[in-house]
This record gives sequence, structure tokens and C-alpha cells, in this order.
Amino acid sequence: MSAVVHRSAMEQIRRVGVMAPHEALLWAPRKHVDYSLICEPHEIGAFVDQRIILEMTTCARASRHPSKKGRIIIRARDTGGREHRLTAFGDLRFSEWNDVPVGQSLMISVKPSEFSGEIYLHGPEIVPQKWIGRVMPVYAGKPRVVSSETVGAAVAQALEDPNAHVDALIAIRQSFGGLEEIDILKRAGTGGSLAMLLDGLHRPASIEHATWAMDAARALAAAYVLYEAERAGQRPLRLQTTIRINDADINRMIGSLPFRPTTGEESQEAAIHAICHSLGQPYAMDAILTADVGVGKTLCYMVPAVASQATGAKVAVLVPNTLLAEQIAGEFRSCFPECPVSLITDATRKETVQWDQNPVLIGTTRLFSVARKAMWHPNLLVIDEQQKMSVEQRAELCNDDTNVLEASATPIPRTVAMLRYGGKERIVVSKRHAVQDIRTYVVGTEHRGRMFDMLKKVVAAGQQVAVIYPRVEANGEGDSASVVAAGASFEKLCPGQVVVLHGKMSTEEKIEAMALAKSGQRSIIIGSSIIEIGITIANLRMLIVVSADRYGVSTLHQFRGRLARHGGWGAFFAYLPNEVDEDTAARIQLLAQTNDGFELAELDLLQRGFGDLATESNDTSGRSRTLFRGIDLMPQDFQ
Repeated sequence: MSAVVHRSAMEQIRRVGVMAPHEALLWAPRKHVDYSLICEPHEIGAFVDQRIILEMTTCARASRHPSKKGRIIIRARDTGGREHRLTAFGDLRFSEWNDVPVGQSLMISVKPSEFSGEIYLHGPEIVPQKWIGRVMPVYAGKPRVVSSETVGAAVAQALEDPNAHVDALIAIRQSFGGLEEIDILKRAGTGGSLAMLLDGLHRPASIEHATWAMDAARALAAAYVLYEAERAGQRPLRLQTTIRINDADINRMIGSLPFRPTTGEESQEAAIHAICHSLGQPYAMDAILTADVGVGKTLCYMVPAVASQATGAKVAVLVPNTLLAEQIAGEFRSCFPECPVSLITDATRKETVQWDQNPVLIGTTRLFSVARKAMWHPNLLVIDEQQKMSVEQRAELCNDDTNVLEASATPIPRTVAMLRYGGKERIVVSKRHAVQDIRTYVVGTEHRGRMFDMLKKVVAAGQQVAVIYPRVEANGEGDSASVVAAGASFEKLCPGQVVVLHGKMSTEEKIEAMALAKSGQRSIIIGSSIIEIGITIANLRMLIVVSADRYGVSTLHQFRGRLARHGGWGAFFAYLPNEVDEDTAARIQLLAQTNDGFELAELDLLQRGFGDLATESNDTSGRSRTLFRGIDLMPQDFQ
């Protein structure tokens, strides 16, 4: 029967990319549980605050706590005859205790404590029969894809395969380009051997062996991240990537603009020249343009894009939504009417691209299918607001000769890490056309009245306010925290002054609603995250994000960036109607620390971690998972 379970586990684990038994051995446990310390009742007092195993017999069926929700009461007697009242946490319906009959003898893991001379037992867990007296590895699954139990079963099968262990050792060496084991361990700064490490992860002889193995695996994973980052920064010479644009052409194009770019250090003009210079190098550009919201990064890549097209290069600009694509295409056509532009979104599905004109393609992810059908790859790919695109999506349009320029106010943690370790080029624009004074407030329900009083004053002064909700439609009757419900409520209070904008509207409805907002015909914009990126509403002075804890800091910063686009004051409110945990509160408070997008990205990195730096990775944030699945790496692991 177990073989059937194992086969099923290996089949299921393929869904997350583990295709061979040795790859299962590179899935590290998230923790180890020590079930090796088996005690007699008279020994309990010697192990206060340590996990021990006791043999106990249940005296009654487990029951819900009479007054405290989420607590389970278990009554059990130890082998010395003493009865204990144990408290477990969770829903009894789904608990392991629910099916335990009265009189059942069990091995139970508990942690003793002492108070006023009495011994109390905490955190009861039923010890699986096979792990009694041993150290049990516990694996993390992937939500809604594979369970932790499935991962454990797949690892167990791999341990039975005589070739899997050897293959796993070879795979580690292969990941480091074939380095000898002694050199890999030296890079990681750890002793022992790779075989000892794998055994310590999956079948440790003691909790000390398991702890050493996890530390060694973490060090090895950090060494691999640095190795991969170094490798990613080594770009081979390729003449085919070169796009040569001379300074005279750049200056002529800048001079033809209907407005003057910022000049000097870290200006739009300096960024334009820097991008064009990188395009002229004989290796594929891998750069990020970091320009904070409101600085005008579109112009910085627009001039190089149009100049590249003029040389015959194929150019694409990938953006996260239709509204922004429409806006950017309009800016291209306004500034450079002689440059052919094709807008590619779901709304332009039936339009035909005039390939013979070599147009600049500006679009959403609809670009992927259009380019695939035409077998078209750009020589220059610009990705506006990179955090909205996965690594896999970004790679889909590229080939070996594609120059890639990402643009973002708040780069994803993986990109910040690549700037530190991987040789990624950074082009900075910080000089603004206008001075902004944006104030950020993180508020709860106690300040709700004052926040809405300010909203009324802003509207009365003839200026605009946006209120962002996490849901488009209500979850049920009485739910007002949605775009549709809030839009109806605001319309009753301020008839004729409200416009609603969300992603479930048709493209025509979105464009019409945005036109009402941009023209100032509506003072109150009730919307979803669709207005997050790039959208300019000139008179917007106040923005409230309801349930701000639902969003990442980069998204919140983008919301904030909609304010006072042409200068002046603005007020941003991260509104938390419900209590949040400490980590979430700390994340939201980052916004109050700085208005600088790149600084915010670095603070975010310290909290969230790098993301996977491996070139084939699809993880753009969160803790770094490289070489070993399940190993969490944070910046401090590299210090």
C-alpha cells in the first residue's frame, strides 16, 4: 500500500517541477521535530521547557473549550496514574484529536512548565508511530498544489532509491558549474560533507545533526545565490545586440519635444543618453531605470525606443494594463508623430499590426500571443513597472539578442539583489519638474471621522479625491468595503460628483470613466487597483486606500504616486479598518518613513527577502529559494 502512496506522491510532486527522485532530496524541511526524548512520569520535572514524549491514555473524548473559541480540551492519564488537562489549538472538527477514542493509549509530545511547584503540560501533539524515538523532518508544501504530507512521502521514496542520493550530490556540484565538493563547501564556509548534509536534512541521527544540516544548507544556498548572481552578470559579447544611436540624433530628438526634459545630474536628459550608450555596447543590456513616481520615466525610455526604431531595430514596450498602454501610446504619438506605433491590448484584438512599417509595439500581456504568432522578438524590450510581470513573462518575448530595460519606481526585491550582486545596471532619475509635498498617514478606525472630514474639504475646494477598495463587488449583504457598494453610497452623498472605475468594467467603460476623472468632471473617484500605475489625474490631491494591508508596499507607493503629479501638496491615507499583525503593521509603516521609491524597495527587501536570484526563477519576492526548496534566505544570510 505504501508503495502506491509513494508512487502517487512522486506523480503529484511533478506538478511543482520535481521530476526525478534526487530532486526530492533537494527539498529541505521547514523544521525538525525532536521525538527522541521519551520520559517516564517521575522524570518530567527535569525537563521543564523542553519537548518530551509521554505515554498517556485518554480519559474522555476531546471537546471544545466552553468559552474560548479555537481551543480543544484533552483529558489524559500518564503511566503513573496522574490525570492531566491538556489544551490544544484549532478547530476540533479538523483536529487529529477528534477521532481519538476514550481509553486510547498514545505517545504524546508535550512541553512541561512549572508554576508554584506544580507541573503543567503544554502543546500536546500525537507522535506518529514511525517517529517515536526519532527526529522527524517537516516539509512545506505548495498551497493548493501539493501538501506537506505529499512532499514527505516523495522524499521517503527518494531515500529508498539507491541512486537518488548519489544523483543529488552530483546535482549540487552541477549547480556550481562542476566545482569539486571541497571547493563548494569552502565557498559556503561550512565543514562536513554533502552526504552528511543530506542525511541531516532527511534522516538525522539527532536534533543536533538536523540543526547543523539546516545551517549548512542555508550557507550552501547563500553561496549558490552569489554564484548564480555572478554568472548572471557575465554577459557574453554579441555584436547582434548592438543598437548604435549617435549623440547628434539624440539631441535633435530631445530638441523636437514639445517640452524641455530635466537636465543635469540624475535628470531625464542624462538617463536618455545613458540608455542609448548601453544599447550601443556589444552585449545585451540588462538595466533598470529607477525613477520615482511623478519624475517622468516614460520620456526617458521613449526617446531611446523611437531612436532605436529609426535604426531598424524592433522595439516593444510592455505595460501592466490597458489604460496605461493607451496613455503611453498617446504620449509616443504626440511627441514623435513620425514614429509608427501599434497599440496591442484586449481592446485592440482585431487590429492588424503593419509589420512592414516596423512599428513600436506598446501593449499589455496581449503582446505575448501577437509576437508568438508572428515569430517576432524585439531588439529592445522596455518593461514599465516590472513588479507586475513575472520572470517567465519577461523572458517570453526575449531571445539572446534582446536588450532589456526595466523601469520602476519601486524595484522588486529580486532586482535590488541583482543590483547588489549580479551586475545589473542601474540608471537613476531623481530630478523633478515640480516640487511635491506628499504627506502619508497610516490610520485606523479611530481617525476615520477626521479622514472623511478632510475628504469633504478637498472636494469643496474643487479638488479631487480617490478612494481605493480591495474588492470590486460586495461579499454579502452589509459589506460596504467594495468598489460597487462604496460607489453607490458616495453617489447618494454627493450626487453627480462620483465616478466608479474597476477591472470588471468593459474597456470602453474604463476609458469613459477615466476621461471623466482626468477632465475633472467628477470630484470623487471610487476605484480598484486599476488606477495604481502610471495614470495621471492632474487635480488629484487626496487618496485613501481602504484595507491597505491587502497590498504590498510597492503597490501602495504607486497609489501614492497618483497624487499631485504636476506638483504641490497631496495627502495619502493607508486606512486599516481591521486589526493587523505586527509584521503587517511594520510593512505598512514603511510608507511613512520615506517617499523615495528606491529607498522603500530596499526597506521592503530587508523585510521580505530577495526572491530567487537564479536566472530561471519565477519568484520575484519573498525569501530566496535556491538550490534547496524550503531554505529561506534573508539579507542577513549574506553578511
